[in-house]
Amino acid sequence: MNKHDRYTSIFWVGVGFYITYEGYLLRIGTFQEPRPGFVIFWAGLTLAGLSLTLFVQTFRARDGRPKMVWKDVRWSKVVKLMAALVVYALVFKWAGFLLSTFLLLLFLLKGLEPQRWFVAIAVSVATVVLCYVIFGVFLESHFPEGILGKILSQLFSSLTT
Repeated sequence: MNKHDRYTSIFWVGVGFYITYEGYLLRIGTFQEPRPGFVIFWAGLTLAGLSLTLFVQTFRARDGRPKMVWKDVRWSKVVKLMAALVVYALVFKWAGFLLSTFLLLLFLLKGLEPQRWFVAIAVSVATVVLCYVIFGVFLESHFPEGILGKILSQLFSSLTT
């Protein structure tokens, strides 16, 4: 960390508090009944908090030299992750939420951070089902059904008739 981090963190703390203030003026509301300023307020507070953390860390550097942030990054994993996210975004509508998210998680758990097949499949299925239940059932969000959803709906409609 260097003195430039100190100056920029002070700047972003100020920006964060300004955003927090503007969110407060729009009225925050409650968690059960959020008002227009709710997200703005909490986003500003988060920005200010993270910037304040960076400011404190600038005083904790031991040798005074800037730390090499990108030194230990495994760039091949970064490229694979970015490619996977691009592919996920491209096939999301066509493949649907269930299939595309399952395959993305399976790739992340097996391809980037190798896990046993059982663990990778179990975590992927559990995550997709949990997300679908929370967002699709309880919050009534609409996900693209994709090819798998069309096949399942045709199967269920043929079984009921």
